[in-house]
Amino acid sequence: MRSPRIVAIASVYAHDACTLKDVAGGYGTVFSVGPSIRAKFLEQAKSRIAKLPPVVYGYLAACIESQGHVARYDEVRMLTHMPTPKAADCVFVHTTLADDMAERTWMNAVRARGMRVVAFGAACSTAPASFLEDADVVIVGEPEAMTHAHWESVLHDAKGIVHAGDVLNLDALPLPSWRVFPVHEYRYALLANGVTLPMQSARGCPYSCGYCPWRITASFRERSPEAVVAEARRNRDVYGAKAISFRDPLFNLSAERSAKIAEGLAPLGLRWSAEMRADRLDYALLRTMHRGGLRSLELGVESVNRALLIQEKRKPPTEEQIERVVRDAASLGIRVICNFVLGLPGDSLEGMKDTIAWAKELNSFAVQFTVATPYPGTSLAPKRSASLPVIDANMTGFTATQLEGGVSPEALAALREWAYVSYHFRPKFIAEFVPQAIRALAHA
Repeated sequence: MRSPRIVAIASVYAHDACTLKDVAGGYGTVFSVGPSIRAKFLEQAKSRIAKLPPVVYGYLAACIESQGHVARYDEVRMLTHMPTPKAADCVFVHTTLADDMAERTWMNAVRARGMRVVAFGAACSTAPASFLEDADVVIVGEPEAMTHAHWESVLHDAKGIVHAGDVLNLDALPLPSWRVFPVHEYRYALLANGVTLPMQSARGCPYSCGYCPWRITASFRERSPEAVVAEARRNRDVYGAKAISFRDPLFNLSAERSAKIAEGLAPLGLRWSAEMRADRLDYALLRTMHRGGLRSLELGVESVNRALLIQEKRKPPTEEQIERVVRDAASLGIRVICNFVLGLPGDSLEGMKDTIAWAKELNSFAVQFTVATPYPGTSLAPKRSASLPVIDANMTGFTATQLEGGVSPEALAALREWAYVSYHFRPKFIAEFVPQAIRALAHA
C-alpha cells in the first residue's frame, strides 16, 4: 500500500482588485471600474465586502482526504514578487482566464522545485493541450468525479490529459471540507458579521444564453434539499458559519425545491444569498425564502433591450417581472443586486445608456456592470476561434475588448466607469444605501 501524499490546492492571484474565480463559468472575473478617484474608491469598497473561496476547493480537499491523503491550501498572491513554493508531493493548481499567466508561472515554479503539478478548472478543461508544457497532468472536467484509480494515477505517475468527466450525482459527493482553509477570513460583510461559507445547491444552467460561459463549462445538475440543508447545518456546527453564499448560476429553477431548501434552512438561523431568475419568483416564494434566511438576491437583468437578448438566445424576464421582484424583495428586507452586461453585439452607446438609466430607476441595493466578453465556446467568441488564442488576459469580465460590429473598447470602458460612478454617487442611492448598509451591518 502506498503511503499518504501531501496534496496542496493552490489558488494564484495576480491582482489586488476583487477577484472571483468561481463566476463566469469558472473562467473568473477581476473587478475593475476605472482610473478616476471615485472608481478606485468603489474598487476598494468591493474588495472589503467579500472574500469567498470557490466551492470546488472544499470538495477537492474532501476528496483528497477521503483517498487517505493530506490536503493543504496555498493562497498564492503574486502582486509584487514570486513567493517560494512550499514543499508538497503534489500541487493542484486552479486554472482560470482571470489569472492565467500567474497560474502558469506558479506551475512552472512548483515543477522547478521537483514537485508534481496537476492543473484543474475551466481554463484547462477548455484548452487542455495548451497546459501540457506547464503541468504534469491536466484534468478535463470536474476533479471530484475522479475514481480511486484516477487518484492513484494522477498523484503518482500519470502524464498528460486525464478526462475526469462530470459528477452525475452531486448528493454522492463527500461534503466540502474547510478544515485546512482560513475559514475565519471568509466573509460577505453585508450578509452577516462573521464567517460566510460558499455552497452549491446546483451546478451549471439549463438555459442557453449565447454569451454566458456556464452553458459551456458545466451541465445542469441539482442536489436534493435534504443534502443542501445537511451541509448548511454542518457548516454552522463545525466551522461556525453565520451565513451561506450559494454559488449556483441558477438557484430557483424549481419553486418547490427552492421552498423546501428555505424551509429546511429556517431553523438553522443562517443568513444566505443566491442568484435567481425574476420570472421564477413571486411574493409567496420570496416570503418563504426570507423566513428561511434569504437576505441577498442577485438577478440577471442584463439589458433593457429585450430584442438584443433574444438575439443571443436568452429568454429574458419582462421589465414588469424584474421591477416587481426588486420591489417585493426590498419590502421584505432582501437586498437585491442587479447584474447588467454592456457591449453585446448590436448594442450602441445610446442603447447602453438606456440600460444604465433603467438600472437607476430600479435603484437596487447593489449593481454590477460587466462587459460582453468573448469567452471560449460562447456566441461572442470569434467564428474562426483557431486563429485566436483561447486563453486571453483580457477576458476578465470587466476589461473591454473589441467585438465584431461593437463599440470601441475605449468607449465601452469609459461608459462602464461612468455607469458605476454615476449610479453609486447619486443622492437618491446614497440616501437609501447608507442607512441600509448600517442596518445590515448592525443586525448581521
